[in-house]
Amino acid sequence: MDSQKKKLIDQHLLPAFSCINDEKDELAAYLYNMCCWHQAVRNQVLESPGDYQNGRAWFSIDAMVQSYYYCPFMNLKWGSRIWKKHEFIVYCSSLMHHIPRHDYIEILEPGIILSISYSDLSILIKRFPALLKSIQDIAINNEKYYHDHSLLVRQPPLKRVSIFEQWHPLFVKVAGRDAMAMHIGLTRQGYNQQLRKLNAKNQFAFL
Repeated sequence: MDSQKKKLIDQHLLPAFSCINDEKDELAAYLYNMCCWHQAVRNQVLESPGDYQNGRAWFSIDAMVQSYYYCPFMNLKWGSRIWKKHEFIVYCSSLMHHIPRHDYIEILEPGIILSISYSDLSILIKRFPALLKSIQDIAINNEKYYHDHSLLVRQPPLKRVSIFEQWHPLFVKVAGRDAMAMHIGLTRQGYNQQLRKLNAKNQFAFL
């Protein structure tokens, strides 16, 4: 067994499965066998659009992760989701209903990330039914994120930038300006312009 993988699972992944208590040792044995660990570089694409068979659930140990949809006809990216470290990254509709995945998943910082295939995760859910509740909770959190995000991008540009930076202070620290802009439907130049207005407004308010 890969000792580094075992250490990562023991220290980070198993504690995240708080819904499993009595069968923790058996769950650990499954995870040791099914999980992979990856040493990722900044802005590495972890996953591309595809079918259920190639989908994976991700768990970042020490880096933020984002997803985006890319339109080849317009050559544009639209940011769709942001995850902090120690959050499960799962497209529940693909996992549970085998719906194709349409987004790219990209890590924003160098770091270690664990993953498990959707097919193996489905086996775990059947063996440990309590995991289904966790997946449902992830689905609810995803839907809330998408709902809040859809309301955000309907706001005027200045308000969009202000709210986005309040919601995602860690993301703002590690992501490039292009990444920030694509999550709220602006160009980099447009984001910079609104940020200058916001900074000027805040300085005036301080005075």
